[in-house]
Amino acid sequence: MPPMSLRPFKFLLLFLLSLPAVSQAQVIVDTTSLPELVLVDSIVLSGQNITRVSVIEREYVMHTGDSIPRNLFIKTLERTRENLINTFLFNFVTITAQNIGNNRVMVFIHVEERWYIFPLPVFELVDRNFNEWVKSGDWSRVNFGLNLKWSNFRGMNETMNFLFKWGYTENIGLNYIIPYINKNKEEGLAIKTTYSRDKEVVYSVFDSKPQRYKVESRFMRREVTAGLTYSRRKGYYKTSSFFAEYRKVSVDDTIPVLNSEYFGNSRTRQQLITFSWLYRRDFRDIKVYPLSGYMLDLEATKLGFGLLPDEPNLLFLTAQYKAFRKLTSRWFVAGSVKGKLSGQGNQPYYNMKGLGFNNDFVRGYELYIIPGQNYLISKTALKFALLPTHVIEVPSIPLEKFRKIHYAFYLNAFFDVAYVRDRQYENQNPLANDYQYGYGLGLDYVTYYNLVFRLEYSINKFGEKGFFLHFTAPI
Repeated sequence: MPPMSLRPFKFLLLFLLSLPAVSQAQVIVDTTSLPELVLVDSIVLSGQNITRVSVIEREYVMHTGDSIPRNLFIKTLERTRENLINTFLFNFVTITAQNIGNNRVMVFIHVEERWYIFPLPVFELVDRNFNEWVKSGDWSRVNFGLNLKWSNFRGMNETMNFLFKWGYTENIGLNYIIPYINKNKEEGLAIKTTYSRDKEVVYSVFDSKPQRYKVESRFMRREVTAGLTYSRRKGYYKTSSFFAEYRKVSVDDTIPVLNSEYFGNSRTRQQLITFSWLYRRDFRDIKVYPLSGYMLDLEATKLGFGLLPDEPNLLFLTAQYKAFRKLTSRWFVAGSVKGKLSGQGNQPYYNMKGLGFNNDFVRGYELYIIPGQNYLISKTALKFALLPTHVIEVPSIPLEKFRKIHYAFYLNAFFDVAYVRDRQYENQNPLANDYQYGYGLGLDYVTYYNLVFRLEYSINKFGEKGFFLHFTAPI
């Protein structure tokens, strides 16, 4: 595993530490001035220009006329602020309260909206992670394009996303998310359609590493998808989602020669209808980089209903639990466990996922994949706030919505362990059917617009070690 240079990361750290900073304002209340039983007299909102008031009020945990004990009142304000931050509509939310006598308190909520329209150029790595891309030595393995994202469309927290991508792979897609379609703001819809084609296909695994086949002169894989999601959010923290998708995939005639079980039975195409149900209880404080709370996911996915030719018949059950706890003002602990179960029959390689994709991997195994029918993975981390959340003002930035930046640095020690059960590729997949673990140290940089950068030094079960760069929270 090739080591990565720390020079750019050191420069970024020194640069941010040199800037003037103040502690981030959150909930500012003089608790000594509050009565034992607080009566919420009124809630005054300010700062919103685009977002509709009803969307913001949907996240209030307290309402005008509520009577709340003083110790619970502060927690109520903090939870309201976290709810508003987790809409991803605002960079900053500040809540204050003023005692106006007779046990009555006025609550003031000030929000600072984000920039919502991003016509951004796309620069995307083809490989599963940054280190795999570096190890390939092929700097052409990137995609370019345009990603037009309009968040908070119509001020209703709707998101419209149009993607046009070319380069190593080609993709065009449209995604429209409508979180509220009813008056009570409990039901939502999302519509997604994509078309993609690739000159390279990962057709199998050998020595627990992806096996690729590529032809420059023609496309090896084509895929069309269309999906619809219906969601129901009851209260603040419980959501049920129902997802239906049609997918059609075809590959070059060479692929089933290389792996007859890519689609199964030496097929060159697959059509399928997928239906899934997801239930989520999400009590995390800040979803992008949580430090307290928990999240529980339960998911059932059915692939194929016998309605289309060449359709597989598969059922996946997945459960995930994440927990975060604040130990002291600067020490935190986090942990997660995720498991997947599927049927006993053989699965096409295309439909079989294990570890090594998205955020499901053991740190230290970034260059491996471990496909399998069933798996269990656990991650733990102990964190120290090296530099707690700060806010800096950069007057030279011309756009006001980018001028104020919050950031934080966290040191962490971690340990991951996993087990993958594979009945089909165990000869080419030696990391399956045995426990794998990795551990190490990391530095996380968290900043605005949902940006997280992680630099980790990991060691796996075999003593292989290296620096790895990631762009999402580890747990």
